[in-house]
Amino acid sequence: MKRTARLVAVGLVVSAAAGCGLLPGAGAEVCVDWVWFETPQAQFDAAELVVIGRSVRRDGESAIYGYAARAHVVEVESVLKGQPGPGPLRIVSMPPTCTGGEPYPDGDPLETTRRVLIYATEQNHHWFTMTPAQGVLPFDRGARLPFNPGP
Repeated sequence: MKRTARLVAVGLVVSAAAGCGLLPGAGAEVCVDWVWFETPQAQFDAAELVVIGRSVRRDGESAIYGYAARAHVVEVESVLKGQPGPGPLRIVSMPPTCTGGEPYPDGDPLETTRRVLIYATEQNHHWFTMTPAQGVLPFDRGARLPFNPGP
């Protein structure tokens, strides 16, 4: 949980200049300046959970930063880091922010039938992809891991 707080502290910049509404209690969206991981190893090291799998269906929504973010049930092929917990793995796809109310202007990265690597952190008892751009990466069979998962 402390790592998540650090990531949010690093990645979260509230910016009125970006045109986002920021009135407390007004259901305003928050503008996040997402951390960018320079290497796949840095991203792996910062993640609480890293899995190989595929989304099998949507499973409702969870609120984050003023958005209704889409949740997915993920069929896990392999856990590379962390402990997803019992039962089906439910991961919420972190939306980009300050998009004028459209939660996924370039599409939800978990809305795919492809095999993927998912980098996640836990927030408010829910797993979320780490960032909108780097939380889900295609990972075809036979591909090599882009990081060293350790021992």
